[in-house]
Amino acid sequence: MKIGTQPDIKQKPKEAFEFAANNGFDHLEILMDHPYYSIESLSYAELIELKWSYDVDLLIHAPANSTNFISTSKNMRNASYKELAEVCSLAEKSGAELVTFHIGWNPGFITNGRFVFDKELFEQHNEKVLLEELYNFVKNSNVPLALENTILVDGGLRRALQKIISETELKLTLDIGHYNVQENPFFIENFERVVNMHIHDNNGEKDEHLALGKGKVDIKKFLNDYDGYLTIETREEKAILESLNYLKKIGVI
Repeated sequence: MKIGTQPDIKQKPKEAFEFAANNGFDHLEILMDHPYYSIESLSYAELIELKWSYDVDLLIHAPANSTNFISTSKNMRNASYKELAEVCSLAEKSGAELVTFHIGWNPGFITNGRFVFDKELFEQHNEKVLLEELYNFVKNSNVPLALENTILVDGGLRRALQKIISETELKLTLDIGHYNVQENPFFIENFERVVNMHIHDNNGEKDEHLALGKGKVDIKKFLNDYDGYLTIETREEKAILESLNYLKKIGVI
């Protein structure tokens, strides 16, 4: 396995690569929602120089707040693909190993004093737009793409993604913190496609991004026959190092 981390949220790119190198990490995964790591802030030349200077591999997490590939708005989906295409171009030019992305979300509605999410409203829409749009994007991508477990994959989402994963090179990023809050069987059933794991802890009720060992996540149950990337996703220097020490303590590294 290759052990890496996302940066502390206060670390600028040079600081993040230096921190990763000084603590023996194999890779750094930059989150492009962060203003230090956005498309507007980083050049591929800067990333190449940092990779070579510190001998740390680069992974990229595409923006999640500004993309939604199952939006009911075609304009929003088009903008999301444009954003992801720019991320993929940066990844290709800088030699990034992988681009992780989120699928997006469907809205719920407030009705007569209640919040209601009716997934059946979006069944046909989700299946249609993913097969018509995401399928071709993944098929034609020049960089490895990995879908992360965020919303539950079932119904139309499952049918579409199962076809895509069967007929393209789409990979998966398994976030074990997310999985501890909401199990997502699609990712376990297609575990052979998992190439990156986001690792952090919580108590099973909400996404907290705690240091490993501070909650109820059983990381070892995910590691049988796994030899891909392990990416600490606590985003705070102290918690990153606590998580690294926890991995050593339980014999993962």
